[in-house]
Amino acid sequence: MALIQCEDCGRDVSDRAPACPNCGCPIAAADIAATEAPTTVTVSGDKFIGTKALLIKLSVKAIQSLNYKVDAADETSGLVSFTTGMTWGSWSGVSGSIYFDEVEPFHFEASGNAKQNVKGRQIAAFDIWGEAKGKVDKVIQEMRLLASR
Repeated sequence: MALIQCEDCGRDVSDRAPACPNCGCPIAAADIAATEAPTTVTVSGDKFIGTKALLIKLSVKAIQSLNYKVDAADETSGLVSFTTGMTWGSWSGVSGSIYFDEVEPFHFEASGNAKQNVKGRQIAAFDIWGEAKGKVDKVIQEMRLLASR
């Protein structure tokens, strides 16, 4: 669901509402047609176009194609977590998460965060040259490649 402006009064209205609750103006048919769910994921600029469920599946596929381990994938929250193998900064690798924010109907921005793992007898893990965030960026880039095929 996204908010659009009413053509008559200018107030914010749900794109799924049949009419503006303020003035009663019907929502344009073009706005309603724009909310039909896509069946595949495409990329437009820095946004992914698709459903949250399709994006979760795409991110899992991207993580697996990079030989990382998928820890969890939650379609409801739009969050996928993963773990890499050994990295420069940690014997235990990087733990990362990718999440999707819906900025307009079926248009998502992907972002994430990551950290170096400290496990076993390892005393410290260092994020050398932003390696942890780089793993998240690599997954998002792989998603773009897979979506454009």
